[in-house]
Amino acid sequence: MKTLKEIPLSSALAKPLGQKSLSSSLATALKVAQLLLSVTFAFTLVGAIFGITLSILVATELVPLKVLTGSRFGDILATWTVAIPYLVYAVIATRAALLIVRRLQGVFSSLVANQPFVRDNTAHLRAIWITLVVIEISRICAWVLMHGLTVVFATTSVVAFPSVGDPIDLTRWFVIFVVLILAEVFRQGTQLREETELTV
Repeated sequence: MKTLKEIPLSSALAKPLGQKSLSSSLATALKVAQLLLSVTFAFTLVGAIFGITLSILVATELVPLKVLTGSRFGDILATWTVAIPYLVYAVIATRAALLIVRRLQGVFSSLVANQPFVRDNTAHLRAIWITLVVIEISRICAWVLMHGLTVVFATTSVVAFPSVGDPIDLTRWFVIFVVLILAEVFRQGTQLREETELTV
């Protein structure tokens, strides 16, 4: 019968910091996430440029609306007042997600090195919560612009709105405040560690 230490997952859970720990496993997962998000961002950026251009051409009747028939995103691209805010938000969100993953990689590299309270982690966490705020503000702006511009400029009564969530999402803001508090905890922890090292 295998003991708890002989089971890889249990061993990692029992050792949150250092080499061959839960932190090192998550650091590896973040590398995979960075690769996937890099590809996603590239496709999103190219798709947004193409989609916005096509939506404007359709709106100015330089390209017939029937070109979008049967397209997966045809309903969105058919109305520029929806397409432009949504696609700009998609680019911002995917780019921001990539930045967050890179910052998390910095945090976990210090956890793997058994050095959680370093100045870099405070900067990483601060950058993460600020990036989350940018994502949330851009999401709210996209929602407001999609609905506001459609009311003013839309030429059809039937408009398909993509889902970007509720304009005010308390869960998202809760996560932002949690990361903000963690950033402050790490800042004070780093300060105490540095003061302790100076007195030794």
